[in-house]
Amino acid sequence: MTTLLKTFRWPAVISTVMSLLFLAGDSSLTRGFSSGSPAEAESWPPFEKMDLDSISKAHESRIESTRRSVDSETDTSKLGPVTVEAGFNSFSTSRVTMTSIPFDPSAQERMSFLQEIRSQGQGLQRDLRAEIRSSGDQLENRLIDLLDSRVATLDQRISQNDVSTSTPKKISIPVAEKKLANTDKVERMIYPIVQMKGNGTVGSGVIVSNELRPEGGWYTWIVTAYHVVEEVRDFSDMNSTRVELFFFDPELNRLSETKHIGTEIVAFPESDLSLLRVERETPWIHVATVASEEVCRSLTVFDQVYAVGCPLGNQPIPTRGEISSQYKEVGDEVYWMVSAPTFFGNSGGGIFRSGDGQLVGISSMIYTYGKRSPMVVPHMGLFVPLSQVRSWLRREGYVHLLEAHEGVPVTASGDISVPSEQDSGSF
Repeated sequence: MTTLLKTFRWPAVISTVMSLLFLAGDSSLTRGFSSGSPAEAESWPPFEKMDLDSISKAHESRIESTRRSVDSETDTSKLGPVTVEAGFNSFSTSRVTMTSIPFDPSAQERMSFLQEIRSQGQGLQRDLRAEIRSSGDQLENRLIDLLDSRVATLDQRISQNDVSTSTPKKISIPVAEKKLANTDKVERMIYPIVQMKGNGTVGSGVIVSNELRPEGGWYTWIVTAYHVVEEVRDFSDMNSTRVELFFFDPELNRLSETKHIGTEIVAFPESDLSLLRVERETPWIHVATVASEEVCRSLTVFDQVYAVGCPLGNQPIPTRGEISSQYKEVGDEVYWMVSAPTFFGNSGGGIFRSGDGQLVGISSMIYTYGKRSPMVVPHMGLFVPLSQVRSWLRREGYVHLLEAHEGVPVTASGDISVPSEQDSGSF
């Protein structure tokens, strides 16, 4: 068998095999014989001595050389897939397929993000343009409406001026109207004031109510200062506290000379308050308009008020000022301060609101300065606020004298009943 292999015509067989390989498309082996480099050509055995072992070795050497050259010229980590096609006798040649642009996932992600940003920006631009157009239209419409209304107002004013200039009228305040306003103030603040005299001292009081007497006639009730009653009282009768007082006569426009006797029913020395009752044949119709609790709560500093009393034994005199303080502590009591000028004899008089003449307090004290020769400070008078007067009369059972709807006994027929002597006084 060996002799047969050696004597066989191998060159002809090899030539035939090479021709078949060339026709099959794998020319790498044929290039090794024809156009390879000199080093590669020398790796092949002489043509006459070729056998299967030498051909296999030469072909493996050719494949290894090709792989090394590819690895040295390119970075295989950035190349595409390597394809090896089957060749002669289960041997293969290397065919390398290279990509022109490397695949970069981060670059593709950035490109996608930029495209999305660009798309969103274009959408926002469209929305912004539409909003600007809509806002501009609305602003234009509003400006047109505003101008139309202003023009209409100006036209109306011009037409009114034309009418007024064509028919001029003289505007004046009638004297009678002004007189009525002053008369109303006099009736509300002057007529309810009484003067009390005795023991060389003078004081004032405020009429707040009238009530029918059970025996006939009327009771007229007066609120005044406790210290005034103690100074002018009749000390000849120690069983009761009685004072002489005088009403204002509207017909004479001055105090009447008719003397009346007032009896102290209840007193509150701590707050310098006293309640007097006068028996009359007819009621005294000029009663002070008492401020409600709501009005009293609304009072504040700078409210305009009148202080009305009989200073130094004069006729009732009003002086104007303001509530200057709502807290002045004297002993254990709190008083309010008024800037209206007050003097000796104002004590027991009324403090009235300047606008409507409502009673809001009772004058109590005046400021003096110095110990040896006290000097009066007339613009710092102290008074008891009406809220405190109302609380005291409520405790004593006479609050109905300030508010006729509160605490007035009523019979079954609806008539107002007058409490008897035994029913009066404190609880």
